[in-house]
Amino acid sequence: MRRKMIYAVARILKDYDSYVVGVNRPLCPFTTPLKKPHRMQEFFGKPPLKQLGENLYLYSPRYFIIDLIADKFGMLEDANLKLLRKSYDYMCYKINIREASPLIWFYHPQQGYLTRLFQESVTMMELCDNLVYYDGGRIEEVDNKENRLRGKIDLLLTTSPKLLEKYGSHYKKSWLSGNGLDKQTYERLSKEDIEPREELVKIPSPRIGYTGIISKRLDWELIEAMVTQKPDWNFLFVGPVQKSAPVEKMNQYSNIHFTGKYEHNLMPEVLKSFDVGFMPYKDNDFFRYSNPLKFYEFAAAGLCSVSSEMEVLSKFDPRFVKIVPNNADDWIHAIEFMLQRDKSESEMIGRQIAQEHIWDNIYKEVIKKINTEFFQG
Repeated sequence: MRRKMIYAVARILKDYDSYVVGVNRPLCPFTTPLKKPHRMQEFFGKPPLKQLGENLYLYSPRYFIIDLIADKFGMLEDANLKLLRKSYDYMCYKINIREASPLIWFYHPQQGYLTRLFQESVTMMELCDNLVYYDGGRIEEVDNKENRLRGKIDLLLTTSPKLLEKYGSHYKKSWLSGNGLDKQTYERLSKEDIEPREELVKIPSPRIGYTGIISKRLDWELIEAMVTQKPDWNFLFVGPVQKSAPVEKMNQYSNIHFTGKYEHNLMPEVLKSFDVGFMPYKDNDFFRYSNPLKFYEFAAAGLCSVSSEMEVLSKFDPRFVKIVPNNADDWIHAIEFMLQRDKSESEMIGRQIAQEHIWDNIYKEVIKKINTEFFQG
């Protein structure tokens, strides 16, 4: 969903006469055929360059071998950088621009090789998540990469205050960017005349709803305890189901429903079908640092919600979102409170929250500050 943020950034940068090029993970002739066979056609002909907007492009370069391997061997990384530089020059030729030192904006230490590709550029890394496994465990290789990047990054952006607190002091400059949603999504979700999905409202109320990836990232012990204790509540899980989710076990309960994935343009109707939204993530160092995108969609739809402990959500009105420890009694009490809330008041509070977290507004300020700090100083 943060792809929508890139569209917002492109809209803002039109005022600066600038182009935005989103870059796909480069193709590797050894691993792409195994992991992403649907991208095989991109090996034929010149690297694909797709125009997505007036000043927005999507580019799919290639390198010699996947960066996970190349960064362990200097010669392989040098070969990758040579191919990527050539690919970058081709992309500039196609767009008809000449920029030796573009502003680099990436999202994970694994992409840190870009600091070598454009050594004179202003380089930013934006962290959307804590750099740990979904179970909260440390990833030694990623920690080492992040440590090596600290002196090479001009600006660190983070989407939550807790991420800024953990990583910010190690960088030359560090700012909070934040999370939210785009204007178009807000406008769709906040309409008052949305009809709920017919097949979902056939499931008896109250309907407690989750949207997103359905996997081991959710606290299934907590979910099972709630499902067991409240057989008159129906729990809806909307989204793609990964193998790590215990679907077979959960399907023994008649009040749990895996509804499948809906296209994003149908989310207003889906959310309108819920009585309460819930985000039952595991309580660990991955999710405590999170700033969940789905909360802002819930807010735009006026759907009050209950969440596992994410510090960033504690700043919002507790009449609209409850943050509770991962035990069933606390969750049940919180959901009961939300089920009794006045819907019109919840809609008013939620839409106000969403209006204050529109990406166009958030990144307009970020880009203005970047321009002042790095290009006018």
